[in-house]
Amino acid sequence: MLALHGSRAELLPEIAGSACYRTTPGLDLRSLPVDGVHRAVIRRMRDQPLSVRDIVDFSGLRPEAVARLLNALYLQSGLIVSRTLPRPSDSWLAGLGLRRRDG
Repeated sequence: MLALHGSRAELLPEIAGSACYRTTPGLDLRSLPVDGVHRAVIRRMRDQPLSVRDIVDFSGLRPEAVARLLNALYLQSGLIVSRTLPRPSDSWLAGLGLRRRDG
């Protein structure tokens, strides 16, 4: 509950960065205090890994709300994080002026 409604509006460092997210197979939605939009996101994350951008586009939630949801799932041991290779358009990479090297 605190993660969903607290002041932290960014992803926890443990799950931040270039990643896709899925929910764990045994996640019990009955014990989570979430609304219909959050439940739809969680159900979709059971079927396929989603990036923060994917979740924002699918759900219409603001990025801060998505971060709070992912943080809550992580803190409940209900989140699987899959790391991906950074793209040049990723904000942290673009802000440093770095480019991805091929090969």
